Amino acid sequence: MSEKKGRGGSRRSDEPGPSVGTQLKERRDAFLHTFFKRGAELTDELVQENRRLHEHASRLEEENASLKTQLASDRAIRDLLYKIDQLEREKARLLSTVHQQEELTSRVTNRFQEIESELESFANLYVASFQLHASLKARNVVKNVKELLIQLVGARSVAIYFADEEGRRLTPVTSEGVDLATLPMIAVHEVSSSAGAEAVIERTFLTGVPHVAEGDIDLPPAACVPLLLEERVVGAIVVYALLEHKTRFVAVDRELFKLLGAHAGAVLISANLWATQGGRMPSAESLRAMCA
Repeated sequence: MSEKKGRGGSRRSDEPGPSVGTQLKERRDAFLHTFFKRGAELTDELVQENRRLHEHASRLEEENASLKTQLASDRAIRDLLYKIDQLEREKARLLSTVHQQEELTSRVTNRFQEIESELESFANLYVASFQLHASLKARNVVKNVKELLIQLVGARSVAIYFADEEGRRLTPVTSEGVDLATLPMIAVHEVSSSAGAEAVIERTFLTGVPHVAEGDIDLPPAACVPLLLEERVVGAIVVYALLEHKTRFVAVDRELFKLLGAHAGAVLISANLWATQGGRMPSAESLRAMCA
């Protein structure tokens, strides 16, 4: 009886914690905060320097105008004209410096925006990778995959297909935003030339090449990504539709599709093997034999 209680406790500890969406946002915000702060400080310093140079140039123009009104003699005129010439040259130099600072500020701002976008992409991929491997319970794995597609890609309806042992048929195993009972099993044969979701899923499974819509998305599926186990295609993730505000895929979406295609299949298979073994750890001897 005590053994049963122990196993029950183990299952409760595998239950998912707080909302995955909240955890994704908190981890991404914490990851980005440190990198954005220094970029903002640098931009502010450049703007202050730019303002100072503009003020200096304005003062020189005022001094130049004042000298022109105080000319009283030929000698004074010559001296003042010489001074004016010097001031004009200094003004030109300062204006050139101002323009250079403006160009530098623009380049820094653009680069900062690029870095900000790259860091956000890295943060999303880091959180996705962490969440994908956070559990070895099949229900939690598919839930995490669907949450990643909804939260990070903006998917509205998603399904995961898996192949039988011989790879002759694809069966939908889970879905979100579309009734699983309405999704058919797909017999895999030579690539069909007909259009439609089934043909896209079949072609993606057979070729192992992701189908990701280009430009505005108006026809389903929006994306179809093969699930890989080493070099073998074992299934496919299908995004049938996106949320209304999401009209097209960006670079980070494609990187997330690559990540899920490379890891989700192996994680699902690992979860299944873990469940069939009753959650028991392999012995050191068996691992040593397999690693030899």
